Amino acid sequence: MLVSIVIPVYNTEKFVKECIESALNQTYRQIEVIVVDDGSTDNSLKIIKKFSDQIKVISKSNGGTASALNLGIKEMSGNWFKWLSADDLLYPNAIQEFVDEAKKLDDMTNCILYSNYDIIDSNGKNLRQFIEPNYNSKNSFELNTILLDHYIGNATTSLIHKSAFERFGMFDENVGFAEDYELWLRFCILHKCRLQLIPKILCKYRIHETQLTAKKMDKALENANEIRRHILNQLDKEELEKYSVALKKFKNAKPLAVRARHGIRNIMFKILPKSTSNKILQEYLKRKQRD
Repeated sequence: MLVSIVIPVYNTEKFVKECIESALNQTYRQIEVIVVDDGSTDNSLKIIKKFSDQIKVISKSNGGTASALNLGIKEMSGNWFKWLSADDLLYPNAIQEFVDEAKKLDDMTNCILYSNYDIIDSNGKNLRQFIEPNYNSKNSFELNTILLDHYIGNATTSLIHKSAFERFGMFDENVGFAEDYELWLRFCILHKCRLQLIPKILCKYRIHETQLTAKKMDKALENANEIRRHILNQLDKEELEKYSVALKKFKNAKPLAVRARHGIRNIMFKILPKSTSNKILQEYLKRKQRD
């Protein structure tokens, strides 16, 4: 099973070398690493080219993360697509663990695998573990209802069979900051794929100030609402009604404190300055595990 690790890059000169090294230093050796530079204006491409004898380097004009991922997918030789963001890292055993879990699935081609992860800062210091809620025992309808309420997983921990893109389409290049959420909803709700958690810490997800801004987080929340509407509107009337009722019931069952906290969070992203957004998201990530 050849796994293609696709790394979309845009102005991440501080982190991209370590990211590529983490991809290359996998205990599972049936891999190819594809790095797509999305029109970086810093030294990212220069750093990437130093690895050109070990990886496939693609350079393009800036078009956004989704366009970089799609180009990487088109250039894949592998059966499996592994997204790795350029500021994040894989633990050495990550791909081996993903492959082992994929082999256990009844239908590995209709699944989005994802894992737990460590959260690190700009210097690589571990801040905390992020343990995802385990929904593996839920049926697809229950799991999709939760997905409609909020994003599940972390894209940099995901593994998807290449045939899913051939059957259900690529990343939507028009949705902005939530291309992963759109793909998850489209694949799971419209095409009956399933999210499957690997309950192990396999990646490091980095939080840093240039990545997290109040403007981006606010836009992502807006995009998520529009994506939900777009996906639901493609269902037939009966199925739409079922999901609408289930989603309302799920939201109403949340503790009042959780609903209030999410409302306050959304307002804060709209009104607070960029300098505070990193701290807000760190606190949100801590609480998200409990919500």
